[in-house]
Amino acid sequence: MGALPGKLPQRLRVHRPRWARSRAKVGNVPGDMSSDVSSKKKDTVPSHIRVIQYDGRTHLNEVVESIDSDDPANPDVVTWIDLHGIRDMEVLRSLGRRFGLHPLALEDVVQMDQHAKMERYGETLFFIARMPVGDDGFQTEQVSVFLVGSTVITIQEHVGDCLDPVRERISRAMGRIRDRGADYLVYAIIDAIIDGYFPIIDRYERHLSEMAELLQDNDNDNLPMHLHHIRADLLAIRKTVQQHRDALRMLLREGDGILANDTRLYLRDCQDHIGQLMEAADTDRETCGELRELYFALLGQKNNDVIKVLTIIATLFIPMSFVAGIYGMNFDQKASPLNMPELEWSFGYPFALSVMMVLALSLLYYLYRKGWLT
Repeated sequence: MGALPGKLPQRLRVHRPRWARSRAKVGNVPGDMSSDVSSKKKDTVPSHIRVIQYDGRTHLNEVVESIDSDDPANPDVVTWIDLHGIRDMEVLRSLGRRFGLHPLALEDVVQMDQHAKMERYGETLFFIARMPVGDDGFQTEQVSVFLVGSTVITIQEHVGDCLDPVRERISRAMGRIRDRGADYLVYAIIDAIIDGYFPIIDRYERHLSEMAELLQDNDNDNLPMHLHHIRADLLAIRKTVQQHRDALRMLLREGDGILANDTRLYLRDCQDHIGQLMEAADTDRETCGELRELYFALLGQKNNDVIKVLTIIATLFIPMSFVAGIYGMNFDQKASPLNMPELEWSFGYPFALSVMMVLALSLLYYLYRKGWLT
């Protein structure tokens, strides 16, 4: 049997996505960020800030050390502040002071175990998305998105994401993104994150397709456990994308006066993508259940075949053992001429073998006529 696709766990474990393992400490002061990040400093990376500004004619892309300018933003120029790493709390505080970000929103930023959700604080929209990362199992990373006037702020824990196509569209003036406002950039970011789930679904579909072929050889005891873990990951994917659907619904409802009408249309299209993901996850979960049932059905059939062969062998040898047992009894022939007279007969041994052979052939013929040998 060939190796199973991907790195799937060999032992049973309780499925817990990486983002669900950390929790805020009980009794934290609401809006206090320091206590939430102090325990994560070893895992986080230094802050890396990239500022992208553009309009229909110009484009600027540069890495900066801090956001200290208090100059009012130009409403005709879209500014994207892309922050990777949350180790430096002063950077987050300066962003909060500069753009008036609510302390509760900043607290959610540093708590990396948030579900996908949307909140509105005055004229600021705050959206949290779960971005799929890694090639082993299903893992996600939190991406926090702020929309403040013509400025979009994205904050995530690690360097590297699925937003490079958005940056390329901006730099090359591809599509309509350079002609739209900051709300369209928010849509583009959310849409890129949602589209990042489609390769994950495709990967699990390939796993299931290969496992369906491997079912012909059911000697691998780990196959049901692999199916169990895939089904658990698919359930986590469905729950995560469903949270995005609820957050997008909230964004459409709470974005009055901030989101343009044409941007709303694109966000509804993003909801359609989420519906496709949920349908695909449900279909693959059903496939997992069907493959597992098929595996156990094939395993049961194989066990039945083995039991059938053993039963036939036992059926043939039981009467032969009966004959051999009779002639193996130690009776004294001198005490009576009826005590095993065949033992003094020169054809006694061939006679006993012949009786055994006739019994075996008779049983084989009977089993054949009944159709039990096929």
